[in-house]
Amino acid sequence: MRVSGGTSGGTPSGGDGRDRSDPQAFKRGRQVGQIMRGRLLASGPQGLFWVNLAGHKLLAALDHEPSPGRELVFRIERLEPELLLRDITPPPSAVDDPALLLAALAETRSRFEALLHRGPPLFAETGAAGSNMPLVPLAARQRLFTWLASTPEAAGLYGRLGELLRLARAFLPPQAGRPVYLPWAFPGFDASEGLATRSGRTFTLRLFGRLAQAGRISGIFSLSMGRASYRLSLERPEAGEELIAALTAVRLGHRELAPVCVHLGPLAPAEAGGLFAPLIAGAARPFTGLRLRV
Repeated sequence: MRVSGGTSGGTPSGGDGRDRSDPQAFKRGRQVGQIMRGRLLASGPQGLFWVNLAGHKLLAALDHEPSPGRELVFRIERLEPELLLRDITPPPSAVDDPALLLAALAETRSRFEALLHRGPPLFAETGAAGSNMPLVPLAARQRLFTWLASTPEAAGLYGRLGELLRLARAFLPPQAGRPVYLPWAFPGFDASEGLATRSGRTFTLRLFGRLAQAGRISGIFSLSMGRASYRLSLERPEAGEELIAALTAVRLGHRELAPVCVHLGPLAPAEAGGLFAPLIAGAARPFTGLRLRV
């Protein structure tokens, strides 16, 4: 989406007499990669649309014609020489239909991971599973964001994933935790779904996803008072020994942990559908009367 403060001639106001904000004023204090929310006001001249972004009334060229008054979500792609925003607004149906929200999550995640697999390795310092090299997920996370900064298409999809996860919170029970997406949690971890909770000084992360050697995997990881433990359920339990060896040492910042496996077993049928779908299906929706069956 290209944003303008005037017509192609650069005049500060259009033929309809309405004032327009200066894009240069809008740019001040903004950063490439920043996510912003705005609102569509009305159709504008020459096929453009009036949008309100952070109090600035601007003309925008959109890829589609959304409904006036609808909230829009943008990622700043470029500030110079011309302001360029990418529309990462989820489809309208994903806002109020949990089934379509799950479908949008899966489709966006698949497209993002197709690009991620062609990108640089996130775990460059990690040797083969079971080696004495520690697992360093935070370094992998930093490599991910460095790559996103130079890959606009992937960054747009990643931002859209974040927005869809924000919408998912409305459908998840409050006690379930905050939905997260962690492609940097473990080497080769695909199609991940996460729920993070904190109680006092205890942090718990529930994860579901796929690994090439283990198939679908469900895990619960807890960190409390510097001690870490986890439970694993694997589609292919025979891969458990190799996986546990890879988790022998995990470094978080300057601190190295030795997580303890307290359970390893086969993936139960009830776990095979992931984390989000069963919770959304079981959550009441008073405002729609909808109860989703999965």
